[in-house]
Amino acid sequence: MPPTTSIIVAGKKTQITRGGDGPPLLYLHSAGGECDWTPFHEGLAKNFSVILPAHPGFGSSQGLDAIRDIYDLAWHYVDLLDQLGLEKVPIVGFSLGAWIAMELAILRPERVSKLVLVNAAGVRLADTPMGELFVDDFDKIRNLIFFDPESPVVKQAMPLSTEDPRIVQWLRAREATARVAWNPYLHNPRLAAHLRRIECPTLLLWGRQDKLFPLPYGEFLAKQIRGAQLEVFDNCGHMLPFEKSEQFVEATSRFLVT
Repeated sequence: MPPTTSIIVAGKKTQITRGGDGPPLLYLHSAGGECDWTPFHEGLAKNFSVILPAHPGFGSSQGLDAIRDIYDLAWHYVDLLDQLGLEKVPIVGFSLGAWIAMELAILRPERVSKLVLVNAAGVRLADTPMGELFVDDFDKIRNLIFFDPESPVVKQAMPLSTEDPRIVQWLRAREATARVAWNPYLHNPRLAAHLRRIECPTLLLWGRQDKLFPLPYGEFLAKQIRGAQLEVFDNCGHMLPFEKSEQFVEATSRFLVT
């Protein structure tokens, strides 16, 4: 387990974990707040120096009071890249993190070498409803985001009751997500019109049984982002990096090293 430390980004403490050898890779986590080191981070670290920050308001990161919308989060990561002295890096983003990654690639295309977008939030399709993420029933959440809500990986990914010691961090993650994704719900109405501005090679990974952002969302992004590839995983819901951990690492690594 690599050490978790903190750096100061634009005057605010940001939790950051770094592990592995090789070229740098920036991983942007989901609304679930997987900013602790997981087996799939370890898998990526076999080929890359993985940089795993916690978004403002997640983990021990500060600065949520300065975040008003998704653009503020994108600018936060411009500042983080500056702070780390990283001119151009590949970014792997999952769900909320994929949304941030797209906004960053539009805002500062010269800073992003490649994108891997996993079950991405950020756009809304009028004919394909999203699932309801902001509910308090753990069973409903498990059934929404996992293909198999009884899988052992569920316990790794989220608390199962209010007695779980991770519940405080989980609630903080929900509050921080709501800051940018409550209204409009889980999307930026202006993002779709700017997807054509993403210049870097892009790989989309999607769970075929994702009930939060059904597969038409992945197909839409693949059409709108120039040259994007879409790879679909069967028997997989929204939590693809947990449910298909080895396949996720293999597909990501293959795309980034070629």
